Amino acid sequence: MGGAAGSRTAERSEAPAVQYSRLNDFRVEHIMLGGAESSGSGTAATGLPRWRQQVQYAVGHTLNDFYSLQPEVRRETPIQFLLERRWPPKGDAFPSLMHYWEVKTAVTDELMRRASVNHLQEIPVLLYEQWHVPVPELGIELAMIFQLAWNSAVPGRCLSIQKFMVSGNEEVITGFLHMANVFCHQAYGMPADKVEVYSLLDGRQHIFDGAGIPLPESLDYVRLLSVFMKQEESAARMLKYGERRGEQDELVHRGYGLM
Repeated sequence: MGGAAGSRTAERSEAPAVQYSRLNDFRVEHIMLGGAESSGSGTAATGLPRWRQQVQYAVGHTLNDFYSLQPEVRRETPIQFLLERRWPPKGDAFPSLMHYWEVKTAVTDELMRRASVNHLQEIPVLLYEQWHVPVPELGIELAMIFQLAWNSAVPGRCLSIQKFMVSGNEEVITGFLHMANVFCHQAYGMPADKVEVYSLLDGRQHIFDGAGIPLPESLDYVRLLSVFMKQEESAARMLKYGERRGEQDELVHRGYGLM
């Protein structure tokens, strides 16, 4: 999503000599969501409905705008005003005008409700920043974009992490949870305080205790994710290569072959 404040590397030691392949959390999320929603109308190239992408984009920018403000200014700034500036126009991305207004009302109401009690006095430690950390035991570099993260007041815990989704998806939430757990252990040597995932359309909140997630389980899950992503990328390359060969064969068939 747009609005990333930067890209940083979180490491506890010097950068490894080995160049690891990178596992990006946003790529994992797009593929998981695209597979789950590819049957939706108005589907974009990623497999996600265009209205869903546009609303997530608007939510991301609004959160970035809102939490970039100092706490005293934030308390006097209605988040719905900021969302209105970012909200997508009525167009063919939405299945109907009624759906457009239903989504807008639900997302606005939920963002207002959450923002009214969410760390009112604090400044986020991470706000739409991409961080990447090597995971030598998996042979990868894990890259994550954290929407919101706050300092933990609990000894032996690193961060309180928050993620806002247009609507919840169990696979995406599980993947994010395990990737965040691996990231925190690799970058800080300790688990997160909490990982909270908000589903805006249905108003649900998923809260996980960072210390309650076994690291070996998370490492195994992220390893499987890495293998899955490599297979997906390889299949995409083969498909693109096949399409290119098909176009070349068509040109030859029509007498436009290369001399």
